[in-house]
Amino acid sequence: MSKSLIVKISLLVLAIALIACGRGYWSRHKLAEEIKKDVAMGRYNKALESLEGVRESRRYRLSKVLYGEDPYIAYNTGVVLMLMGDTKRAGVEFKQAARSDNEVIKENAIYNRANIIATNMDFITAAEEYSKALQIDPDDFKAKKNLERMRMGQRQLSTLFTPVKQEREERVQSLKLIPWGNRYRHSGDQKIKW
Repeated sequence: MSKSLIVKISLLVLAIALIACGRGYWSRHKLAEEIKKDVAMGRYNKALESLEGVRESRRYRLSKVLYGEDPYIAYNTGVVLMLMGDTKRAGVEFKQAARSDNEVIKENAIYNRANIIATNMDFITAAEEYSKALQIDPDDFKAKKNLERMRMGQRQLSTLFTPVKQEREERVQSLKLIPWGNRYRHSGDQKIKW
């Protein structure tokens, strides 16, 4: 083979690879716009069907074999599932998206997973997840605020079951049992205030 033929073949292979990559980025952009529109209109089922359709495509399965799971698809699937109220499956998708090399997707996936954990009242685990998100982006105000809320929830939960708290609750319950009468129940006609 001559050098010119090798150069032409390698340029042809390079051109095919660039076209395939460009087409992949274009379809990803088009999918993102479609999903944004569906979510904005409240069509969560349609958005989920679009994402599942992408996962079923041959091109996606090939890229999954070559590069692994696409964190972008996993993250967006998690967002749609969270909006639909399926937090269990959304947590799995966010966990998968958190393995991404893309720092933005990783931080958002960890943050959203922490939100799901926080709704289940697991303050310690949620605080750990918010801390992980803050390690990636230390300026994330929402993560800082939620981390502080989780720590406050931990403190309240720990003081809820202390003997002092139980003793005080028993006193309050015993005061409720004392017959106070109904002298102050109705104070006559209600006055209208303007």
